[in-house]
Amino acid sequence: MNQNIEHNFIFDLIFNTETDDLNYIYRGEFNSDITNYILSLAEKNIVESRIQARTKKRVFHIMVESIQNITRHQDDSDENWAHTAFFAVQKNGTYFYITTANVIDNKDVPQLKEKLDQLNNLSPIELTRTYLEILNDGKISPKGGAGLGLIEIVRKSGNKLYYKFEKLSDSKSFIYMHSYIDTDPDHSSHKKRKIYTFDYIIQLHKQILKENVLLVYSNLFEQDSLVRLISVLKSQKYSALAFKKRIISAMIELLQNIILHGKININGKESSPGIFYISKKNENIYKLNSVNYIEKTKIDKLKNKITVLNKMNDQEVEDFYNKQLFNFTEDNDSAGLGLIELRMRSKNPLDFNFFDLDNNYSLFLITVTLIDE
Repeated sequence: MNQNIEHNFIFDLIFNTETDDLNYIYRGEFNSDITNYILSLAEKNIVESRIQARTKKRVFHIMVESIQNITRHQDDSDENWAHTAFFAVQKNGTYFYITTANVIDNKDVPQLKEKLDQLNNLSPIELTRTYLEILNDGKISPKGGAGLGLIEIVRKSGNKLYYKFEKLSDSKSFIYMHSYIDTDPDHSSHKKRKIYTFDYIIQLHKQILKENVLLVYSNLFEQDSLVRLISVLKSQKYSALAFKKRIISAMIELLQNIILHGKININGKESSPGIFYISKKNENIYKLNSVNYIEKTKIDKLKNKITVLNKMNDQEVEDFYNKQLFNFTEDNDSAGLGLIELRMRSKNPLDFNFFDLDNNYSLFLITVTLIDE
């Protein structure tokens, strides 16, 4: 894995993941199915958050409007930029941050900038009045929405909508939009650790594009989050069903590894924080990565298990799997079935590394390479 991506955001994200926190980043194609799955995965974290029901509705409403804004205005006419749209929802302390990016025509920039500036200068009363006027007028823009979505984002968040244009070519630009909402405006239980600033998110998106990362999910992992992530991957357009199954199977094993073996104590509760992310190399090579905590006392045995597996050829791995499948005795020196299955599905060595944290824990990174042949 590229060292820059480690220190720019991957490990930075896991270091800041605490109880109830979330980092969910998706980049690529947006259609109705993918949108529903993305919202479903993020919605679970919102529903389980200890915030008022009314505030939960506001957060979810902002998410819906933000992601629908991408689907309305994304430009798929240029294949070079067709899959660069970006959606990120992040929770840190009492703050939710929602950021989007998509490609637009340069000729549309002045008009959109004017609209956003006008929007940010309106008072809450003026925002409501403008919203009702557009509804009553019934005029819908060619892209749909008549700007209602943007107005709603500002109204529901109670904050200005940050934006930035970045020129990509003579004809195209990125439009970044960033909103946030404080779920505890009275500061009665205020928790504000690291602010995900607008500039930070933009740099994160650039790094994701550079490394061709398709999805990042950093949270406390459990079985339900695994199921929802599977739904997102199922909706992707891979070249063949068989290859999609290989990707999903490998992802299941990686996430099960986080859930079962990455448990640590957070604020008196045993949890499994981790990161799962997918990157694409060339047209037919996908890299599935997971990061989780591991007790230092377990590192040597795990390192030995993976090293032994990596020395085997494909037939030896398959034979070893069949042998272990019926081995009902616990053998700490043998690789678990999950690791063996990852090695079988990959047909490539498993890349792995350990990163020192403190006296008790390290971070364990494992990468599975899948080639669509």
